[in-house]
Amino acid sequence: MRDAKNNWHASSEQIALKQIKKQAEQFWAASKYDVMARGYASYKQISARYRDASTAADYEAAMHSISHTLDALPYTMKGLRTSIEHMWGYVSKYVHEEERTMFQQLFDSLEWKPDANDLDTFEATTPLLLLIQEFAVKYDVTYIEKTMANSFPRLAESCQLNQIQDH
Repeated sequence: MRDAKNNWHASSEQIALKQIKKQAEQFWAASKYDVMARGYASYKQISARYRDASTAADYEAAMHSISHTLDALPYTMKGLRTSIEHMWGYVSKYVHEEERTMFQQLFDSLEWKPDANDLDTFEATTPLLLLIQEFAVKYDVTYIEKTMANSFPRLAESCQLNQIQDH
């Protein structure tokens, strides 16, 4: 009887580990480009944490690192540029030539100043982020669509503000 109880206990621990792992992986998938937009070093550090995680505590620590990064680190122009380039890679294979040209002109028009403050940096790149979001929805690029829906909270705030100002 004791063996059956111990097997059940191990089994419930495995289930709990699977659940926290799945939750952590979903959180990372939804947040990774927002983290990257705050600095590639943070992105690499958290990515390594996930790669090396094997216990519930490891996954919880990784999720804490994401939350801390999103709360504490500002966007950087270099980070946003890298993040935009990565997300563009997912949607660019589906867009038409005119859309590609539109994106490239918008991308090239930015000054990408490394010393811009957090708010200016984000506002300067908002049109590119919105365009990527639009293409992800239009071409059903689910991964980027979900990322955009769950990341970049200022993007949603910016859209809401623009809708209020338009009315």
